Amino acid sequence: MNFIRGKILHEGKANTIYEVKDRPFFVEMDFTDRISAGNGTKKAVIKGKGITNKTYAINLFTLFSRENVPTHCMFDGSTESSIIVQKADMIPLEVIGRFIAAGSFCNRYNISAGTVFDSMIFELCYKNDNLGDPFISESAAAYGLKLASISDIQLIQNYTQKIGIIAQQFFKKLGLTLVDFKVEFGFNQKGKLMLCDEFSLDTCRLLDENGNSLDKDIFRKGADIGNVEKTYQTALEKLLKQ
Repeated sequence: MNFIRGKILHEGKANTIYEVKDRPFFVEMDFTDRISAGNGTKKAVIKGKGITNKTYAINLFTLFSRENVPTHCMFDGSTESSIIVQKADMIPLEVIGRFIAAGSFCNRYNISAGTVFDSMIFELCYKNDNLGDPFISESAAAYGLKLASISDIQLIQNYTQKIGIIAQQFFKKLGLTLVDFKVEFGFNQKGKLMLCDEFSLDTCRLLDENGNSLDKDIFRKGADIGNVEKTYQTALEKLLKQ
């Protein structure tokens, strides 16, 4: 299908959203080379990052859809780094799935990094930069802030469990271990709940066969730009070899 990119609707930390002319229910999501950490306090441009993240995202979204997880992803976009997605009314929740202890989780609960959990841990955060994206319970999200109904939040948990299993197997085939991941959900124009945003090296932690990070974490930890670029390129090569 032919899509004509229109004006910018939203410019985020890593992605830019464009209107699609004459397609009122679609927008174009461009995975840029921008990278940030520390809630946007640390920024850089990583050559090739956008194409890598778009390639991972469209492959994973395709797998999720095949396993009956509705997603907003529809088609390739007008560039190598973009996709056409359904417009969504986003739910202000960040949904986290954890297989292995890492990052702030270790400091918060005084648990050793690398601890493998018996099953995936599910966490919710209220998506609000000014508040630091605090953790929130299901009941507080549903009945307190009324971000979504309790049945929708339970469905989000079910979808997230399925997404985690699918993604874990996907990365295993690439010789990578999925440590944790973050996803977001929204409602399409008909009110149907669907997976939105992205699933890429920016939204998960991955370890290679030697236990080295192969994701955005190396930028958070202070790796130089050349090594960050190499990390994203290595990840893309692993995927393209499959």
